[in-house]
Amino acid sequence: MDRDAVRIELKTLRRRLETRFAEAKARADQPEMDRLVGIAGDIDALLAELALIGLAQLVASVDDIRSRLEGRASTIGSRLATASLRDIERILAEVMGQTGEEAVPLRDSAGPAPQTEPGDPIDPEPLVLSAVAAPEPLVEPATRPGTRPGSQAHPGQGDAPEVSSGRLILSEAHLVALWKRSLFPIDGGGIIVFGLRGCRPVETAGTALAPGHEIILTPVNYTTMNCTLGHWRPGAGLALFPGSTVPFGPAVEKHVARNGVGVNQIGRGRYKKYSAGWHKRSDGPGGHWALLQDCAITLQRTGDDADFDLLDRWEAGRIAGDNIHCAFHMGFHGGGAVAGFSSLGCQTVAGTVKKGARGSEAGAWRRFIEPFQDRLGAQKRCAYVLFSAEEAQQMIRTRLAGKTVLLRMGSAGPLVADLQAALNAVAGASVAVDGDFGVGTFQAVIDFQTAVFGPDGDDGIVGPETAARLGLTLPQFDFDDAIGGGPGHSDPGGPGGGGGPGGDGGLRPPVTAPRSGGHGPVAPGSVSFSPAAPGPASPGTALAWGRTARARHGQAFNDRVIAIANGLGADPNHLMAAMAFESADSFRTDIANPISGATGLIQFMDFTAKELDTSLPELAMMSGLEQLDFVERYFQAKARGRRLVALSDVYMAILWPKAIGALESFVLFSEGERAYAQNKPLDINKNGAVTKAEATSKVQDKLVLGMKPDRFG
Repeated sequence: MDRDAVRIELKTLRRRLETRFAEAKARADQPEMDRLVGIAGDIDALLAELALIGLAQLVASVDDIRSRLEGRASTIGSRLATASLRDIERILAEVMGQTGEEAVPLRDSAGPAPQTEPGDPIDPEPLVLSAVAAPEPLVEPATRPGTRPGSQAHPGQGDAPEVSSGRLILSEAHLVALWKRSLFPIDGGGIIVFGLRGCRPVETAGTALAPGHEIILTPVNYTTMNCTLGHWRPGAGLALFPGSTVPFGPAVEKHVARNGVGVNQIGRGRYKKYSAGWHKRSDGPGGHWALLQDCAITLQRTGDDADFDLLDRWEAGRIAGDNIHCAFHMGFHGGGAVAGFSSLGCQTVAGTVKKGARGSEAGAWRRFIEPFQDRLGAQKRCAYVLFSAEEAQQMIRTRLAGKTVLLRMGSAGPLVADLQAALNAVAGASVAVDGDFGVGTFQAVIDFQTAVFGPDGDDGIVGPETAARLGLTLPQFDFDDAIGGGPGHSDPGGPGGGGGPGGDGGLRPPVTAPRSGGHGPVAPGSVSFSPAAPGPASPGTALAWGRTARARHGQAFNDRVIAIANGLGADPNHLMAAMAFESADSFRTDIANPISGATGLIQFMDFTAKELDTSLPELAMMSGLEQLDFVERYFQAKARGRRLVALSDVYMAILWPKAIGALESFVLFSEGERAYAQNKPLDINKNGAVTKAEATSKVQDKLVLGMKPDRFG
């Protein structure tokens, strides 16, 4: 039996083990599962040895040819002939250098700059697109050259609030809402991997699955890992890991002169299939276990400078090989002022691994790859979805109230079919009307946007402006409907509501896309969320600051807060955070401001108490439940039927009611006004104006604090 026959036999046995392991798992037979895992380990070790021996023979043959050309004697073959497997590993490491990713030569005093390598080439199915822009600004678009004010061709235009440097809590409900706003199918039965470009998890060692985790905005700089990659198991929570979704800047610089060929930045969207395997494919078991791009993607290349902006072009198809692999660096804070990472386009997770050495994974990478590792029962494939951090920030802070849905790479359903029909009828495209936003639809959108908006106004994302030029009206996004099990959008209104060629204005609800990544789609309403997730809550639900308030006033207090918030269309966690802020974390009904005399849970002023037919002394004598009646009456009077959608709206009801429902950038107080002088500490950026977002930042901090284990409950 030759080596190939042995390898085939071992792989056949491995597949039989997978089937038997699944059967044992179904009947919860742990001893049998453990036995099968042991056998699988032996098979894997033999396969690795076969691969190592094959690679050694190949290296020896190459060295023999090289030595003949150079007129010298080959030594590698003779050394390998008598070497043990351990010696073969050492010799191969010596010959190959293993410098493709791990090497971190010092660049200058600023810190290490690792060498990088491109992702794996995959079966070509090329489709190169015309030059377009992919703006992902961290500032209001109108302040950035080349951006068309008011456009919503992508989420950064017309959507972006002021960027806050404060921490935010990303919950499972926010992920559901992000998916549904873009009409992305939600794959059930396993982990979905996602990326957030431009923020880091606060817990930089990586986390376990939980209802929610803290993130903090960290603008992309192409030299440090300022992104987040995550696991989402619908209904079971999310886990976050630090990493990067952009290539390493010094590597980009080397390819600018080649018009960007050899380096790229993957676009935002949903990519259907990433498969667990060896990175790089050419290394086989001599590489490291990772997630390999196994589908069409969109990406940018830059030929003018070392970043990716409005002027850089897109390409799309089964091109490049943007895998998800180890960064070969422990994190943004390690190894000097600049913490490099190994990427020419691949998505990377902070951590290290020794190529060819099973079990050598370290750092956040170890926790990230563990569910996909080469073992019985592991997940073999997943979808990968990439958003900008600004999209997540807006979803958390404002629920994207008043914004429309967006259509982009990976969107699916009848609304996409309406778009495709419009592209064919209006733009002269010839895309299949199948409800699947893939490479062909992306190409057609790019071509249309280039023709209508110019080469610096295209990104392949269809928002209201692009839709309007096609005769379509996108429906409004509805956060509560999305997390409540609905499609996440309502009927569009206003001019153009008659719709496009389909005659229904894109009003039909989206449908679930076909299976992707080996897991079936989740039915609407079947995903459960964090108790801290925005939206209606039930009595007994755990709350931010719930432990603190319950210790003082009992569970009835927390349940009453939930009832009040539901009546106001607010998140009860937001109401708890506001009361924590106003009462200095005490939730006392008698706590008073020594200067103004404001008293109680929301610091009632004397004139406010009189408007509510009570007084400050009476409020101070009340129990928590009694004072909540006046809290409810106060909020009802200030909201006047308006839903308190965001945390900032809840706080504005207390501080500045006329700002309820306003944009986060709404200016409350300006320099020269008495109110500004009184609230000057809230002017975080010191520009002479206090915005709604700035005023709410300290309450946001209280929300984050209230989610800590010793307070949440």
